[in-house]
Amino acid sequence: SAWAAVNNSLIGPRHAVRLLAEMLASFNWSAWEARYDLKRGQPPIHPQIVAAALLYGMTLGIRTSRKLEDACRNRLDFMWLVEGREIDHSTFANFRTKFGNELKDVMKQTVHLARRMGVAQLNQVCTDGTRILACNARSNTARAPKLEELLANVDKQIEELFTAAQAEEHCDAQLFGPESTPGQLPENLRTLEERKARLQEAKAQLEKIQEKRGSRSDLSAKGPQIPLADPDARVLPNKNGGYAPNYTPVVTTETKGGFIVDIEVVAGANEEAAVVPAMDRIEEQFGEKPAQLLADSGFNNGADLAALEERQVEALIPARQEFPDNPAPRPDLTVPVEEPKRISLPICPQSKKLDKAAFLYNKETDTYYCPMGRPLTPCGTRTYQRDRGKGTYRIYETESCEGCPLAPQCLQEKQEKRRISRDEYDDVRERVAQRLKTPAGKEAYGRRMPVAESTFGVLKQTMNFRQFLLRGIEKVSTEFRWAATAFNIAKLVRCTAAQRAAAARNGGAA
Repeated sequence: SAWAAVNNSLIGPRHAVRLLAEMLASFNWSAWEARYDLKRGQPPIHPQIVAAALLYGMTLGIRTSRKLEDACRNRLDFMWLVEGREIDHSTFANFRTKFGNELKDVMKQTVHLARRMGVAQLNQVCTDGTRILACNARSNTARAPKLEELLANVDKQIEELFTAAQAEEHCDAQLFGPESTPGQLPENLRTLEERKARLQEAKAQLEKIQEKRGSRSDLSAKGPQIPLADPDARVLPNKNGGYAPNYTPVVTTETKGGFIVDIEVVAGANEEAAVVPAMDRIEEQFGEKPAQLLADSGFNNGADLAALEERQVEALIPARQEFPDNPAPRPDLTVPVEEPKRISLPICPQSKKLDKAAFLYNKETDTYYCPMGRPLTPCGTRTYQRDRGKGTYRIYETESCEGCPLAPQCLQEKQEKRRISRDEYDDVRERVAQRLKTPAGKEAYGRRMPVAESTFGVLKQTMNFRQFLLRGIEKVSTEFRWAATAFNIAKLVRCTAAQRAAAARNGGAA
C-alpha cells in the first residue's frame, strides 16, 4: 500500500515518530476507548492516534490545533503517524480538553515504563515552579473601581439593546398581528450577556483575593488586579520585567533521568503549598514515596518541612534568606563575637537591623544569645495568622541592652530591648539547615539545579510552552499535563534509541 511504501522508504526504523508510536501502542487505552459511543455516527478515530499526534506535535513545539491539522496534511512524519487521516483543528481542540483524567494515567504509564527501563527512580526528586503567561492580554485587567465601571457600562448597553428589541417586536406585532413569532435574541445582546457573565466571574474572584489580603499594609493600596479574559489567573511579576496575568506550574522531577512524576498548576504565587500534596500523589500513584526532596528556598515553609518530616521524606531546602559568612556561630555563645568580625553580622533586608540569624539558640536552656553574648529569655507567647493557617510563637527578650556597642545596629528607634520570636517550626528549620551543611547534603542538593532548571528550559524553549492556549484553572492544568507527558515521552524515545543502539553495537537484540 501507499502507507507501507512511506513506512519503508521515508520513516526509518530509528525515526523518533516510529519509536513514539511503538511506545504508545504498548500503553493501555481502555479508559479512553470507554468514552466513545460506538453505536452512532461514523467510526471514530482511535484515541491513541489523536493523542499521538498531539504529543508528537508538542515534542516539536507544534501546539495549536490549526498547525497540527496542517501538519497532518503536509508533513510525512505526521501523515505516517495518523495513517493518512485528515484530523481537523476542532477535533484536536475538543480532544485536548476532553480526556484530562485519562491523560493522568498515560503520564503514569510513561513513568512506569521509564522505571522498568532502568532510566528513572523515585528515591530522590526535586520540585520547582515557574510562571507561564495566561491566555489574557497584559492590558486586559482591572481593579475593583474599573470593574464596577465596566459592569455598569455593560448593564447600560444591555438595557438599551433590550429596549430596542422590544420596540422592534412591537412594530412586528403591528405589521403581522399579535400572533407573529418574536425574533431571536439579537446577536449583540447575547454577546453582551456573555461579557457580563465573565465580568461577574472576575468580580467574584477579585472579592476572594481582597478577602484573603485582609488589611495587609505591605501590599498596594490600589488593591489587586484581576484578569478579565481568564479570572482564574493572577497578575504576577515576570522575570523579563513588568506584570502580567500568569499561572504557576509546579513540577516534581526524579533526578536520575529527569522524568516528570507530578505536576500541579497553581493560580497564584503560592507554589510552596504544592509540595506536600505532590509527595502524597507520588506515593499513591507509584506505591513508593520519595526518600529525599530537593527544592529552592522559595519552598522553605515551616509547616511543609514538618509535614515532610512526618512523612519521613528528607527535605533539602535552604532558608529563604541565607548568610553564608555569618560570624555569629561560635563555640561559646556567652562570649561576644570578635570585634573585627562584627561588621559581617547579617542584616535583615527589611528592617535594616541585625537579622535573627545573628542570634543563636540553645535548646537545652531555651535561650537565645545575641552577638555580644547576652541571653534572650522567654517572656511570653503570641498567636499569628498567615496564609496557610494559624499558629503560636514565643517571644525572647534581653534583660538589658544598655551600653551594648551593637545597639545602633540592633535596636529600632525608641526600642530599649531586643526581641526574637520562635515559632513551632523553628526546630525543623534548624534541622534542615544543619543537614544542608553536611558534605552529603551539599552533594545531593547540587543535583537540584541541573534537573529542575533544564526541565523548564526544554518545556519553554524546545516545546514552545511560554503561554497557555486555554483558559480556566481546570483546562490549563490539563494543557500543562499534555506538555509534561510529551516531555516524558520525548525522553523515553531518546532512551529507547540509545539502548537499542548500544545493544546493536554489542551484538545483542534490539
